[in-house]
Amino acid sequence: MNQATVRRALKASNMSEEECAADFAKAVETVKAWADSDKVLGHSASGRGEGGGNGSAYTEAKAQTELYRAEKFRLQNEKLAGRLIDRQDVTDTGIRILADARTAFLSLGHRLADKLAGMTDAREIARAIEAEARIVLGELADEKKFFEALEIEALT
Repeated sequence: MNQATVRRALKASNMSEEECAADFAKAVETVKAWADSDKVLGHSASGRGEGGGNGSAYTEAKAQTELYRAEKFRLQNEKLAGRLIDRQDVTDTGIRILADARTAFLSLGHRLADKLAGMTDAREIARAIEAEARIVLGELADEKKFFEALEIEALT
């Protein structure tokens, strides 16, 4: 505590210098009771001032708020730099990819109906189905098409 704080506390409690000298313990008790611990500790949250880490709940809450503010600022910068993607955007893209895959596989029946109409050999039918499935999977696995579609989707 600095001298100004001690003087204000003693003045507010109407203690004279003689009373303080006569009962020093009472003077110290009076000053501690009058002084605002958050201000007396100085900036204990940042390691300066008295207190040695024995800060009040207010000081600790204020320090925690500053940590959250710094983390929020860091995340905003990461997002602006393009290193973070919004969770909802990722979820929407995943849903779209699954829907495209489902649609592609469900279209196999219509794509193969005319080709398989006159076939009776099981091996030929299996080869035709497998060939068409490979085409569908190849279209889904094409990275260039995928990223082009992703860029178009991100820009809209």
